[in-house]
Amino acid sequence: MKKIISVLCAFCLLIIFTSILISCGDSKKAKIIKIGLISSVTGPMAPGFKSMVESAKPTADLINSKGGLTIDGQKYNIEIITADDQSSPPGAVAAFNKLLQEEIKFVLPPIFMPSDMAITPIARQNKIVRMKAQSAGRTQANPQQPYSFLASTGVYNIDVGYQYLKKLYPKAKRIAIVTPDDPGAQTYQELTKQTIKKYGFELVFFEAFKMGGEDFYPILTKALATKPDVIDVIFSIIPWSAGIINQSRELGFKGPIIAPAIFGDINILNSAINPKYAYDIFHIGLDVQSPKMPEIVKEFKELVEESTGKPLDMDHVVMFEAVYTFVKAIEHAQTLDDADKFKTTFEKLDTIDTIFGKGVIDGEEIFNVRHVVRRELPFSRIMNGKVEFEWTGKN
Repeated sequence: MKKIISVLCAFCLLIIFTSILISCGDSKKAKIIKIGLISSVTGPMAPGFKSMVESAKPTADLINSKGGLTIDGQKYNIEIITADDQSSPPGAVAAFNKLLQEEIKFVLPPIFMPSDMAITPIARQNKIVRMKAQSAGRTQANPQQPYSFLASTGVYNIDVGYQYLKKLYPKAKRIAIVTPDDPGAQTYQELTKQTIKKYGFELVFFEAFKMGGEDFYPILTKALATKPDVIDVIFSIIPWSAGIINQSRELGFKGPIIAPAIFGDINILNSAINPKYAYDIFHIGLDVQSPKMPEIVKEFKELVEESTGKPLDMDHVVMFEAVYTFVKAIEHAQTLDDADKFKTTFEKLDTIDTIFGKGVIDGEEIFNVRHVVRRELPFSRIMNGKVEFEWTGKN
């Protein structure tokens, strides 16, 4: 009997000890931090932003597989919660309020600038930290928006774009600008005009087209009447980019067509234009299919292509870049809910890790606030129907 009691006691002690070990192990398990993503799941802009929504799970999976983030010694994995802005500013407000109800403190706002601007007052009032994936200018980062940050912005591309123009096409002098009439793009337009003057070019035509249409013949006819050497779109999306390229070439324009801030995915653009017009086209933007991409982007490519069954595109990577930078910034700040601590920490950083190497914290000259990440800029060009790519060595 004593032996039985001894065995039972030993068994009970084993159970208690095992329970303690399991409990200790559970306390070390990674917890979850939620990051909101507002994008167009439905509505007319949904096809254009589909890639960002598709990227949510591969982005979280890859970041978590690399250790997630650590705050006060506790490991955290990320979960990206998507909210549909229905392709409109009112829809963006509804989507933002949904994330507020879920007590999400970190949000990737809509790429579409009017929708981002619509949620700005609510975000500021509730001290929600926003990290914008791609941005056009001061409407997204300024001293009046203390909790808004930019993982990347095309404003720094413009100067580099005109350096390339001067180098590659030294005889080009006359610039015609045909660009979207986007209320958030005034910074792009200002800087482009300044840069044209800086490098000794002449602006011979400027007109902003209303977004939504794809008939550019009237505006291009007026632009070509000024006999430009170059057409500058500044920034665009694939349907507009392809339309301007195809239609300007049909009208007889043979010079370079550029978008220093970005055309959209360069490979998709190349497939959307008439092959006989696929020459002298460049932007300061990524070719995410290039073997020159960093290893982490190649890993991400495998995950995305496995989950979607289609090639990796630029918008997939833009999403990944923003979340990755956001996670690194949260880890620097060592907080899950203190927006002021996040802001103060970010502004004191000199550099931050990005998927493209070390990024520099900047923004004072253009935005009057250190809320912007600058990393090495890419250059992509379409020549003879093929995409050429290189890193510029500039940020």
